[in-house]
Amino acid sequence: MTLRPNTAHGSWPLRFVLFGLLLLAHLPGAMAQSVVVLVNDEPITSYDVAQRQRFLALTGGLGDKVRAKLQSEETKAAFKAYMTEQRPQSREEAQELQKKFVAKLQQDVVASSSGSKRQEAIDQLIEERLMMQEARAQKISVSDADVNESLTRMAKGGGRDASLEEFLGQFQNQGVNPSTLRERIRAQTAWREVIRRIYGSRVQAAVSRVDNTAPAEADSGTLVDVEIVKFTLPANADQNVFAKRLVEAEAIRKGFSTCPALVAQIKGKTGITVQSLRKANLKDFSGDVRAALVKAKPGEMTPPVINGGNIESHAVCTKQVSVASGKSEKKDESKDRMQEEFQLYSRRHLKDMKDRASIKYLSK
Repeated sequence: MTLRPNTAHGSWPLRFVLFGLLLLAHLPGAMAQSVVVLVNDEPITSYDVAQRQRFLALTGGLGDKVRAKLQSEETKAAFKAYMTEQRPQSREEAQELQKKFVAKLQQDVVASSSGSKRQEAIDQLIEERLMMQEARAQKISVSDADVNESLTRMAKGGGRDASLEEFLGQFQNQGVNPSTLRERIRAQTAWREVIRRIYGSRVQAAVSRVDNTAPAEADSGTLVDVEIVKFTLPANADQNVFAKRLVEAEAIRKGFSTCPALVAQIKGKTGITVQSLRKANLKDFSGDVRAALVKAKPGEMTPPVINGGNIESHAVCTKQVSVASGKSEKKDESKDRMQEEFQLYSRRHLKDMKDRASIKYLSK
């Protein structure tokens, strides 16, 4: 039985569908596509996954893998056989053949590496679908111009100084459609705006509370003169030796009064050395030591801490606050704290969305 639409309006949907099927039939690999995952009924196709696998392989330490492959005896033998077979007649021809060989090798490394990236690729794509769904719910959009601006900064970064076209061409030459990178940038940019819109006021309030309650020295460019007292330990020290050294370090700390008197205080004691630091900035010390130095006053020694194979205490000789550098350091620390808060809210919000989402795996 033949169906004949009664009107022109009734026939155009059928023509549209037939045209779409005809178009798909002429796209390379299109008929091999299948839906791998549905994220709230939004599909992730096998093409999406394959492209992301290739992208991850290309950006995941490819240079080191290619260099290791080039240096292998197997590759050297293959290159020698390849050149013998091709028989270049000039230096220029030999160089061109060498480029082709290396390019093929790089493609093979990308292909072999991408196979192990499948689940990582799927996880990334699921998260990005959720990010964009939330962005649409918040009426947040990222224009092509915004995406191009971010990509241009990437093209100019890392000492590359490439144009946007050159940068994207490097991916395309390795079989990665530029849209893969564009959509990843779009999702990440939109998600940052989502988190700022939802949690911005909370982050600002949390950071303000920390800034207002932090000790003055911690928020300023504090310079200190210190004597680092190191208590060495033998390589095979057991817990008893360790405990005795800690007790000795604590006794010296309690008996400390001034830096000039320190030399006399430790005179005759073995396994103790002193290192002097002058005008050292607190921001240059590690976390625990810095926190102790913030609280310590001139004429005090910090509690002993373990550093590598030694036990150390820091005797504070002088302390000087630089107001100008303090303002800059406070601003940097506030920015870091704000970034940490945003990342925390970002992870939590994305996890909550995953827990609530309908995620259906349809094929392997």
